[in-house]
Amino acid sequence: MRKTSMAIVFAALAAVSLTNIAWAGPFEDFKTQVIAAASQGMDAFAADVGGLLGGTDFSSGRTVGFPGFDVGLAGMVQTKPGSGNIILKNADVDAFGIMLGQASVGIPVVGADVALRGISYSGFSIVGFGARYPVFKSGTLTMFIPDVAVSAYYDLINYTYFSGSHISFDASASFNIPIIKPFVGVGYDKTSLEVKGVSALVNGIEGKSSKTRLTVGAKLIPFPFLYVYGAYTLLHGNTGMNFGLGARF
Repeated sequence: MRKTSMAIVFAALAAVSLTNIAWAGPFEDFKTQVIAAASQGMDAFAADVGGLLGGTDFSSGRTVGFPGFDVGLAGMVQTKPGSGNIILKNADVDAFGIMLGQASVGIPVVGADVALRGISYSGFSIVGFGARYPVFKSGTLTMFIPDVAVSAYYDLINYTYFSGSHISFDASASFNIPIIKPFVGVGYDKTSLEVKGVSALVNGIEGKSSKTRLTVGAKLIPFPFLYVYGAYTLLHGNTGMNFGLGARF
C-alpha cells in the first residue's frame, strides 16, 4: 500500500513538472503550419485541444457538498497528437499538455457544486465554469458503494491565432475509502475553434470535434485535507495522463 501511495505522489509531482515542458510552446508554430495545411487538420486539432480540457474535469465521483470547497491544480498530458492533427505533427510536437487552476464550492439546497477554472500563459488563455451534481453519495455504512456524480463544463479558448469554445459532459464514480480512492469516468467533449490573426487566406477556417474519453485513476490523501491524484485517460484513441493536487475542506 505504501509503495502504491508513493508511486501516485511521485507520478503526480513528476507530471506537474513535465507539463511546463509539454506546454512550453506546442502552438508556437501554429501560424506557419495552418497556412501550409489550410483547412486540413483543424478538426483533429480541435479534438486534441478539447480532450486536454475535458481531461481535467474530474478526479472523483464525490462532490464537495455544502459548506465545503476545493481548490487546486488539474493537468492533462496527451502523449502525441491525434492521427489527423497534421498541424502539430508537422510542427514536430510530441507530448503536449495543459495545467488549469480550479476552485469549486458546494451550493446549499440544490446539493450541487459550482466550479471555476482557467489559465493564462504565453498568449494562450482559458476561462471556464461548470457544475457537478451527486447522483449517489456514500456514507459511513455504505463506504464500499461508489460515489457517483455527473458534471458539465463550458470553456472559452483564446490564443493569438485561434479562439473558440469547449463543452464537456461527464459521469464519474469513485470509492470513498481511506487513503487511496480509486475512480473511473467517461466524458464527452464538443469543441469549436476558428483561425484568426494569421492571413486573409486562412482566417475564419473552423475546426470542430465531438469526441469521447475514458479515465481510470486514483486519488491519494497523504495528509488531512490535501490530495494528489494520477490517472490514465484514453482520448479519442490517443493515450494520456491526468494529474493534479489540491486542498479540499
